[in-house]
Amino acid sequence: MNSQVNDLVASPLRRKEKEMPEVYLVSVHVRDLLNVRRLPARLTVRQTAALLNCGEHDIPVLVSHRLLTPLGNPPPCAQKYFSPLEVLELAGDPERMGKICNVLYRHWQDKNAARSKKVHNRKGSEVGNGESRSKRLRGG
Repeated sequence: MNSQVNDLVASPLRRKEKEMPEVYLVSVHVRDLLNVRRLPARLTVRQTAALLNCGEHDIPVLVSHRLLTPLGNPPPCAQKYFSPLEVLELAGDPERMGKICNVLYRHWQDKNAARSKKVHNRKGSEVGNGESRSKRLRGG
């Protein structure tokens, strides 16, 4: 056997950092989903998010903008299932994926802007009358 290879395998700490390849880890459920021979007849939100390479929290946004349609007519609080055929077609269409990206960008931009506006308003109301916070706390 090759002793150099055995030494490298036996002691990975000796490897230089620049020699080690970059490793991109995916979660176990995503790996398992991508390795199946045939997708299930209906996909959960988690599986749909994995196939579209987005977060589970992004799926309700896509449904509300009618870019993704759940199977059947589920009530608002029910578990949503999606057609694997529709999801794969969506993932394979660059124009529709571009729309998805734009909708998600806009959604999170608006949400973050609203949150920062709320924080700024809260800070503004504390200092609204020109007194410092320490004076107000002391009662002076």
